[in-house]
Amino acid sequence: MTDRLKKLKEDMDDTVLNGLDFREKNKVKVRKTFVTNHDNVKHNRRINLGFVLSLCFTTLFIGSASYILVNNTNISEEDSLTKETDVDVIADNDQKSLQVSHPKPKENYEKMTKEEILHKLFNSVDYFETAAGKFEVYERYYDGSSSKETVEYKMSNKGVIGGYEKIINHPDPENPQTKQTTQETYYNSNQLWHLKWDLNQYSTKDYEPEEKRPVVKAEDIFNMDPDDIFEFDSRKMYRESPPSLIAFSSLFNYTFVAKFLRYENEWTIEKQNEELLGHNTLVIYGRLDDSLVNIMQPEEKDFRIWIDKDTGIIVKREVYNEAGELVSYLHPSNLVINETYLTDEFEPELEEYQEERRWLNPPPQDKRESELEVIEHADTKLSKVKEVMVDQRETMPLFFEFANSKITPFSASIEKYQEDYQAFVVYSYDKPETEQGSGSRLLYTRIYPKDTYLRKTGDFDRPLGDEIEALKVNGIQWRIYKVQGTDDVHVKGELDEHILELVTHDVSFDETKRMLSTFQKVK
Repeated sequence: MTDRLKKLKEDMDDTVLNGLDFREKNKVKVRKTFVTNHDNVKHNRRINLGFVLSLCFTTLFIGSASYILVNNTNISEEDSLTKETDVDVIADNDQKSLQVSHPKPKENYEKMTKEEILHKLFNSVDYFETAAGKFEVYERYYDGSSSKETVEYKMSNKGVIGGYEKIINHPDPENPQTKQTTQETYYNSNQLWHLKWDLNQYSTKDYEPEEKRPVVKAEDIFNMDPDDIFEFDSRKMYRESPPSLIAFSSLFNYTFVAKFLRYENEWTIEKQNEELLGHNTLVIYGRLDDSLVNIMQPEEKDFRIWIDKDTGIIVKREVYNEAGELVSYLHPSNLVINETYLTDEFEPELEEYQEERRWLNPPPQDKRESELEVIEHADTKLSKVKEVMVDQRETMPLFFEFANSKITPFSASIEKYQEDYQAFVVYSYDKPETEQGSGSRLLYTRIYPKDTYLRKTGDFDRPLGDEIEALKVNGIQWRIYKVQGTDDVHVKGELDEHILELVTHDVSFDETKRMLSTFQKVK
């Protein structure tokens, strides 16, 4: 009988039930109909064969439908979310909005292991359907500058697809030239809008949600080279997420977890249960391994993370320096899970905005640009930069580099146009030990065949003033030009059908002349 009912279910799904929307209220009606028919049979004294056959068919049909409905709507509880999903279409004069109700959150107070919490952190996209909230995020950098933003957001990744984010950028107290700005971003299942309040401008671009990816295992992420954690090509290692918004540093911050929780012996579960904004969180405390410290934020040392146990959302986080001072934080003021949103909440009203010119009339692109290829690139990490420079010596027909104790390579890359190889190296000059990153005094160099096509870059394409001096050093006739509106200089030379260029930033003309003698041929 069960097999026949299943066969009948399949036939009905493809025919009479195709496209029908059965909800709990529909099931109640079916059950009531069944009871009513049954009672009518008992009280009907005159029964004929046609009526019996009709009644049997009706009973079988309705009974099968009830079996199918009950079988298909039996949804099991997963983790801490109770599944009670309903879909309604709301007509509002000129438009219709799809409204979907979502599972109600249920706080989790069970003891969690490190393995369990890592699983939720790397797969948070599976544990909630919508989220809304507000928080302040702060970062302090190596040069004393800082950024602080207030972020308000709401998003839905199931049912109604879309999101909204409002960012208020606060002025940097150390930089009087900065000012407060406000931006908004909206997206739905096929488009993204970016609005700038201060300029009354907006831009749009097409958007397509990422395909669902398999469940991520923490060990696979931690086996990744630390230098690849934030690389664009490593995105496929993580779970899918909506378009990149600041809000997702709380909701889907997979790279933060990959960095700060990489070494399990460096962190502990400080508290299994701590209430925060109406959510039960697990608190982690740890110390960041020195090998993972961000060169742009060298003060990173200890950290504390508050994680919602139901969803894997990072509700709050703090990073401290050696003295215990905050150098980075995300402080929330609100977090709501699985509220219901309408489709029109994720589309902006643009009456008071104008489309940005760069979207209306994009400049024509040189067709040769598509033939340029980045072969290799590295920056910030000296060992990786030196590896690229080894390849530059082997690949380039002609290569020069500095032999000067005051000059350290910061980034290096190899590019190719058709059969022409091009070498780029950025050097830090006379950088104090207290200065982090590349430093402020820089030397940009590039070497390339004379008739090749080059990528347009701001450093080498700034307008030049008069020629200051011409001199011959190490067999090269150099010409030195002043960069208009600055104290920087642009140096050009030619050797063996190749062009050599050097552009300075915050390095004087006299210092540049002295350094040219240390720019030596190695191939």
